[in-house]
Amino acid sequence: MNIRNIRIRRSAKFLILLLSSLIVGAANAAVFYSLTMQPGVSITSTKVFFVAGNDFQSPSSVGSNSTWAYLALKAYPNVTLTYEQPLNISNTDTVSHNFRLRHITITPVNGSAQVGNFTFINFVVQNEAGVAQGSFNYTTTGNNWITPSTTSYMTLPPSTAWIIYVETRAAPQANDITADIQIAVDVV
Repeated sequence: MNIRNIRIRRSAKFLILLLSSLIVGAANAAVFYSLTMQPGVSITSTKVFFVAGNDFQSPSSVGSNSTWAYLALKAYPNVTLTYEQPLNISNTDTVSHNFRLRHITITPVNGSAQVGNFTFINFVVQNEAGVAQGSFNYTTTGNNWITPSTTSYMTLPPSTAWIIYVETRAAPQANDITADIQIAVDVV
């Protein structure tokens, strides 16, 4: 029996045992690492919400919590139709809030011949003095919508209501078509 072989075997066994211990230790360290989140959610009243404007026409409606609204608007062929105050956005808080308009969906969808019946549907946010603060204009080219980019944040002062002004126009030979638009009003 050679003493060198015994030492090499012991060294190899010790090396394997050491490597195994390191692997097990690293796996255990990965398993025991965690993050904890404990959110507190409180219910509060809405400070920024929709209010029917002077041009609000049936079957338009504002939801029971005033955080959503449905506007029934018309567009006439080759004529710009103006809704001067169909909807207001109101801030009843004692501090200013920022908000923006963001496109979600529109139908009829791009590529449909029905899209070509529209020329534009333009939403303009106006302050109390009637000065435009932002515009959100849906236009068409052929059978495709050109959807507007998300607006910059607008600052709605405390105890203030601003107007959402709307202009519509249909193409000269337009058919009786409905466009359904969903727009998000992001409030921070």
